[in-house]
Amino acid sequence: MLVGPETGDDAGVFLHGRDGLVATTDFITPVCDDPHRFGRIAAANSLSDIWAMGARPLFALNICCFPKDLPTGVASEILAGAAATLTEAGAALLGGHSVADSDLKFGLAAVGLVDPGRMMTHDGARAGDRILLTKPLGTGVIINGYRAGKLGAESLEPALVEMARLNAEASRLAVAAGVRAATDVTGFGLAGHALKVARRSGVRLRLRHAALEIHPGFHEGVAKGVTTGSTKPNRRFVEGSLDDRVGLAPPQREILFDPQTSGGLLLFVGAGEAPGLLAALLASGHRAREIGEAVAGPPGLEIF
Repeated sequence: MLVGPETGDDAGVFLHGRDGLVATTDFITPVCDDPHRFGRIAAANSLSDIWAMGARPLFALNICCFPKDLPTGVASEILAGAAATLTEAGAALLGGHSVADSDLKFGLAAVGLVDPGRMMTHDGARAGDRILLTKPLGTGVIINGYRAGKLGAESLEPALVEMARLNAEASRLAVAAGVRAATDVTGFGLAGHALKVARRSGVRLRLRHAALEIHPGFHEGVAKGVTTGSTKPNRRFVEGSLDDRVGLAPPQREILFDPQTSGGLLLFVGAGEAPGLLAALLASGHRAREIGEAVAGPPGLEIF
C-alpha cells in the first residue's frame, strides 16, 4: 500500500508491479433538474479524486441509489450522462450496483493508474510553492439557492458548466510541470482542503482572498440567507488554524467554507514553474488563478 486511509489523501494507492492502482468512490445528490447533466457531473465529481492524485482513470462501477417512484426515463438518462463522461475520460464502465433509496443519489467507484514516482499527494507541498486553483468557487450556495427558488437558472448555469469540466487536462498539465502536491476542492471547501495539505506537508499557506474567482450568484445567495449543511462544520474544522489578516466580513468569509461539487484542483507548484503552468491551464480553457503561496511556519492558513 502506497497511500492508505491514514493520510487523508484524495484516493488510496496500491502498488501493483511497477504501477500504482488508485481507488476511490463518491456519490452526490442531484445538482440540477436535467438527469443527463446530473449523471455527467456526478461522474466527473467521482473521477476527480483520480486526477487529483496525478493518475488516469481505467474503469468505474456505477453506484445507483434510486427511489422506487423515480419517473420513467430518469434513471436511464443519469446512466447515459455518466457513460458520456467516462467515454470523454477514456475510462471503461464495468457494471455497478443499485439499491432502493428514499433520496436520489448517484456516483462511481473508480480505479485509475499512476506512476508512483510522479504522484500528487497531500504531503508534497514545500515552502516557496505557488498555489493555483483551476475552477471558480461557490457551487454549494448556488446549488442550494436554486433548489430553494432563491436563485435562478442564470446563476446555476455557469456553475454547471464548470462542474461538468473534467479535471483530466489540469491533472496532466500539473504532472508535466512537476507538481507533487495537489487536492481537489470538494466537500470540505477551499479552507478545509487547503488545511489538510498544510498539515500533511508541514507548511503554512497564505491565500489571497481577492485572487479567488467566485461564481456569479454566490454572494446574492448568501445575501438571501442561503447556506449549506456543510458550511458550519467546515468552518469549525479550520478554527484555530485560520488567521484572517484582512478582516473579512462574514459574507466574504463564506466562500472559504462553501462545499464544492466537482470543484477544481488545488495545485502546489514551484515558483519557477508556476507561470508556465498557469498559462497552459488558461490556454486549455480552465478558469485558473494563482491564489497564494506556501511558506515556512506552523501548519495553518493565512488569509490576506
